[in-house]
Amino acid sequence: MKGICKLLTELQRFLAKVDKTSSKNGCWLWLGGIWKSGYGFMQFTKKRTRAHRIAYILFKGEIPEGKFVLHVCDIRCCVNPEHLFLGSH
Repeated sequence: MKGICKLLTELQRFLAKVDKTSSKNGCWLWLGGIWKSGYGFMQFTKKRTRAHRIAYILFKGEIPEGKFVLHVCDIRCCVNPEHLFLGSH
């Protein structure tokens, strides 16, 4: 039960930093910290993690080792799970 409560807290923290309404193409724009590369980030499970990777974990599940989380929309600050998929470099 403790793990589920922790995940809900992480989800709430994550969603507080997301704008789901501004983008015309359905992107969820990250409002939290953004690196110079254009990717959002946040502290997640005790380490700084890219926001789109967090979105994938929270909404779709674990990311297999060696896989990248890629954007269909090519918008680096987008965290809409429907725009994310697993792939390789």
